[in-house]
Amino acid sequence: MCAAAPAPAPVPMDHTPVTLLRREDMVVLTFHFTNLSRTGGPDPQSLVVTDSALPASVSVDFPPQTLLEEATSSASDSARVKGGWLSGGSRLAFRVPAGTSVPFTTDGLLTWAGLPRDPAGTVLECVWGLPLGVLSGPAAWSNPTEPLTGPSGVTGLWHTRLGLPPGGSVTTAGNRVPLGSGGSPRVNQPFASSLNAAQRQEITGALARRPLLAGQLHLSALGSSIDLAGDWSGLPGVGVTGYQHHAVTGRDVAVHVVERGYLLPFGFPVQISTHTERRLDVGLFTVSRLTVLLPALDYAGAHGLPHQGRAFPFTRVQLQGRLAAEVDESAEPIGTFGFWVHAAEQTERLVFDILCTDRRGHPLTLRAPLAYVRGDLGAQALAAALTAYEQKSAGMTLPAAGNLELAPVDGGAETTTVAVEGLTVGAEPAVGDGTPLVEAGRLPAYPRLLGVSSRLPPLQAFRSRSSAAPGAAAPPPAPDPVRLVLDQTYVGSGLAAAGQVYAAVQQPPPPLPPVGFAPPVTDSGGVAALSQQVSGLSATAGLVGGALDKVKAGQFDPVSYFPKAGDPSGLLPPKLLGFLNLPDLVASTSTGDGKTVPRIVTEIVRDAADKPPKAVLTTMAWSPKVKTGTFFGILTTTDETRVDLRNTTRTPLDGTPPQVECRGELSAFSLSFVGGILTVDFTRLAFTSKPGATPTLDAKVKKVGFGGDLEFLDRLRDYLPTPANGPHFSVDATGIEVGYSLGIPAIPAGVLLMQNLTLSSSVTLPFDGKPVRAHFALSSRDHPFTVSVSLLGGRGFFGITVDSGDIVELEAQVEFGAAAALNLGVASGSVSLTAGIYVKFQAQETAPHTLQARVSGFFRAVGALDVLGIISISVEFYLALTYNTQTKVVHGTALVVVRVRVAFFSKSVSLEVERDFGSGADPAFGDAFPDPLPWQARCGAYAAMEDT
Repeated sequence: MCAAAPAPAPVPMDHTPVTLLRREDMVVLTFHFTNLSRTGGPDPQSLVVTDSALPASVSVDFPPQTLLEEATSSASDSARVKGGWLSGGSRLAFRVPAGTSVPFTTDGLLTWAGLPRDPAGTVLECVWGLPLGVLSGPAAWSNPTEPLTGPSGVTGLWHTRLGLPPGGSVTTAGNRVPLGSGGSPRVNQPFASSLNAAQRQEITGALARRPLLAGQLHLSALGSSIDLAGDWSGLPGVGVTGYQHHAVTGRDVAVHVVERGYLLPFGFPVQISTHTERRLDVGLFTVSRLTVLLPALDYAGAHGLPHQGRAFPFTRVQLQGRLAAEVDESAEPIGTFGFWVHAAEQTERLVFDILCTDRRGHPLTLRAPLAYVRGDLGAQALAAALTAYEQKSAGMTLPAAGNLELAPVDGGAETTTVAVEGLTVGAEPAVGDGTPLVEAGRLPAYPRLLGVSSRLPPLQAFRSRSSAAPGAAAPPPAPDPVRLVLDQTYVGSGLAAAGQVYAAVQQPPPPLPPVGFAPPVTDSGGVAALSQQVSGLSATAGLVGGALDKVKAGQFDPVSYFPKAGDPSGLLPPKLLGFLNLPDLVASTSTGDGKTVPRIVTEIVRDAADKPPKAVLTTMAWSPKVKTGTFFGILTTTDETRVDLRNTTRTPLDGTPPQVECRGELSAFSLSFVGGILTVDFTRLAFTSKPGATPTLDAKVKKVGFGGDLEFLDRLRDYLPTPANGPHFSVDATGIEVGYSLGIPAIPAGVLLMQNLTLSSSVTLPFDGKPVRAHFALSSRDHPFTVSVSLLGGRGFFGITVDSGDIVELEAQVEFGAAAALNLGVASGSVSLTAGIYVKFQAQETAPHTLQARVSGFFRAVGALDVLGIISISVEFYLALTYNTQTKVVHGTALVVVRVRVAFFSKSVSLEVERDFGSGADPAFGDAFPDPLPWQARCGAYAAMEDT
């Protein structure tokens, strides 16, 4: 008898996958073994643990269990071919305890009831891109080991089911199996489907806090059939609060997702319900509906509010009108963080109406597109989402209407309120730990103001009447409204740290000019033109110019504050009295007192604090510190010199015309013209304009003095009477003229007698930016003075007009003569001699600093002789001379008239002669010596004389 052959050694199966295929009921499975060996010998073979000290397991790979199908939101897309992608495989894992054998047969491999599940190795992709895992517990897989054929001869599809065994038996009736996450979800997909990448991420995150429940979970060769439900409502910080998924053999039938998120930039909590279902006519069809959960948000005192609310000066925002709408989540995504809200089947962003309220209670209406952001984002992901949002929103100006106090101060005057026409709004994370906000259902982020489009009332009040520099082409209009950006020093540390500066004026790009204004002189008190380029806003000074860093440091530098000559804005430097550069006269000071810098502010006028606004009050006030000395050889100031400018514009909100009241005063100064030939000392020059009244000028002229070539006129002041009234003045659209006109009584001085003397002087202050002008006159052309000395007599007048150190016009005329008569009885005769000269210098319009002169003179002699009334003879001689200053030629005209009468016979003979003297300018050297030879000969002749 032969001995039995030894049993073959077990064969390790760790790297030997086994595929099980059964045609009848479509079993398609692949088995993998870990630490298991197949026993040798004939049937029955089994799998045993190779090393009892190590874990052993069997894993079963299934073919793809689901299909990613393209879902559309419009029935019109049903005609086109829709995309589809297969999922990855699914795997079930079971542990094989030591000492346990698994029959290596079809029945043995399909019998898993006795094997404990291995949750770590089980991954189910029953939903495309969403790996799920079965949590530890009593749930078990149940499936037939043999094909099941019904009475009709139809064999059922093999499948395995996951369920809870009530009372120890495996059944799925009325039981739900908890499922957890089986790994990281897929973040990319080629087309829209029942779930998007963000929703899969949100569901994966929610599974870490509460499991998904499976009422049905079947796996088969044709795909899985599932009935899943997840409820995460009440959990703070989750994105998906509800999820239901029903699919049959790998094809979605109905999917419903409820997401929790927020609308940027304000943070309105919203819910998006997305329902996808299969229709016979269109396939998968998706409808997403957005519903606002909290339409009003309060920011005052909110937890984690950045910069104490200075970055966003609203205390409340509230959605108006639409609170729910069907939306398209795939129209304009913001990475995987969210999307810009688009209405379904619309290419444009959905616009929401928002009512904003600032600390003063000002209502402001805003129309803005909003962006949805997921509710499960952590701090880093939220910061990235806000950055992505601002990359788009920074270039959007949202239309707005209303007033906004940009830099509110508790209990302070309302001086930082602007009229808003547009806002640019971004968002920033909350300060500190945002957990309390998340637990309260609030977004741990807040809106911030990136820019404001505003029509600044003070700028409107002055720039509307601005003009270009005299003689310059009008610059292109500056953008209106202007754009303001909150100052970051103010936002971070408050008004005190920023030197009361709270906003910068964003200058437009070329070729548009910078933001500025140049009001007429009348709007600046009549004595100065305050053209100014605006660079920022101050709570105390209003509109400010120059470098904001200096203003914030409390420094006022007039040279850098005001525009300079050639400024691209087209504005000239501000002028005092129309011709003096004001920045050169004003001393640099600190801005602490708020008076030494131009203060241009706006206040809202109310009857009471709880009443609506009635008017906007715009005030411009400036009392600069003036340097002492003589400037430009014209203006002399002292320690007592003061400049005080004030303009108040009240603009009613009922549409009635604005009312403007202005006053300007310049005191204790003197003006000297043309090297001191005319000096006017002023005690005060004050201009006042009130609504409904003619502008008035209070001018106190201390004295008018003459020097230089006109010093002789200064002696006439000894004869001036004390005027009973003040100076006369006249006001029209071009300016103001103030002056004296005094009649002087006859002045006897021995044989000299001066009569009909009138002394007048005036100063004209133009409103059109032209220089101040002074005029002096001694009598006039129409009323000349007369002078007589015995038989000699004459008459004349003198007048001079000067400005900015130049003579504008000088006109003078003097006539004199003598007369004598002799009567001898038989014969009588008479003779008279007169002569005169007229001089006029006048600036040319084309060349203001060039004088055009006119000089004329005449001589006239008349003699007559009469003898017994029978014979009379008269002779008249007249000579007129005119000098042309341009041609330098004297033109003379001489006329001699002789009349003879004898009894009844008379005869008159006249002779006229005209002559020109001079030939213009002297010849040039080249005219006298056109070639060098004559000049060399001349030099040679004189050289010989020098030698001798």
